[in-house]
Amino acid sequence: MAVYRSANTPIMHLRSRLLLSFSAFVITSSARPQAMGNLMYETNSRMFFQQAEQTVKATIQGNVLVLEVNAMMNMKADSYLAIFNVTQLGQSAEEADSLMNERVSRFTGRVKKQGVKESDVFTDMLSFIPVYEIETTRKLFSKTYQEVPAGFEIQKNIHVKFTDARVLDKLVTAAAMEEIYDLVKVDFFVEKQSSCYDTLRMFTTKLLQQKLENFAKLGLKVEESHRTAAEKNGAYFPLDRYTAYQSRSQSSLNSRRKGQLVNDVRKTNTLFYNKVPYGNFDIVLHADITEPPVQYTYNLTLQCQLPEAFPKKDVKEIIKYLWITEKGEVKELNMGN
Repeated sequence: MAVYRSANTPIMHLRSRLLLSFSAFVITSSARPQAMGNLMYETNSRMFFQQAEQTVKATIQGNVLVLEVNAMMNMKADSYLAIFNVTQLGQSAEEADSLMNERVSRFTGRVKKQGVKESDVFTDMLSFIPVYEIETTRKLFSKTYQEVPAGFEIQKNIHVKFTDARVLDKLVTAAAMEEIYDLVKVDFFVEKQSSCYDTLRMFTTKLLQQKLENFAKLGLKVEESHRTAAEKNGAYFPLDRYTAYQSRSQSSLNSRRKGQLVNDVRKTNTLFYNKVPYGNFDIVLHADITEPPVQYTYNLTLQCQLPEAFPKKDVKEIIKYLWITEKGEVKELNMGN
């Protein structure tokens, strides 16, 4: 690096400025990863940061103009369905069934206190099977193993419908009070999906018309073009957008400096909600989200067959028949029609 100074500038001031500039560079460089979070340390972290890679939205192939508009809408669910799995053992069929019914009844009473209607709780029967254990019989020179009935196992799923996402935490607590620890999944429901697509279609059509007007200003005869259109829609539910993640931490620096052996603490495996990136969309409605939404997407593609820039002239076909005589003379023959 070349450093220049004037005759009136002390060298100490220059060193101070250089140190300040270097310090600012170090601080800025170290602050950027903190803004991104620990996910950047993952081996495949690139797959989570695809927002900068945008697809081509307008192309011209020969005299065909292809325009594309992509839109997304984030929608909060109108209702949710939590599914809990319950397993109960008993020495007899009657005992297993009785214990199961008591647990389900107590759990239903607890969720009703959270504003859930009894009609919004459904018990789904899965299985009711005997449980066997191995009994060993010793003989003089051998052993025999035989399965003998030991009891019964019953499994049920409890479906709970609710409308406030914050109630889920209370439902999990109520389930734990009855030793129900298996939350199978949570489904999200939006009542008027067609209205979401209608709204997206309206916004994309308006933006596509603006793009056509811009190309018309460039001299393309889009108003005289023959047009064909195609649309495609889709939906991404939160259940499909949770991604595995391992927490990250560093060992003590003091231990490393002293040359001590450090046993790394087990890193916790967890999940996080990874929304569909906004980078590939021209329009994003309700972009600011906190609760995981249902993400509706809509694609509108328009092909414009532009008129020929240089129209072809009509060509008249003229056929003449010529006869070359022995003397080399060329004579036109009138063949008639």
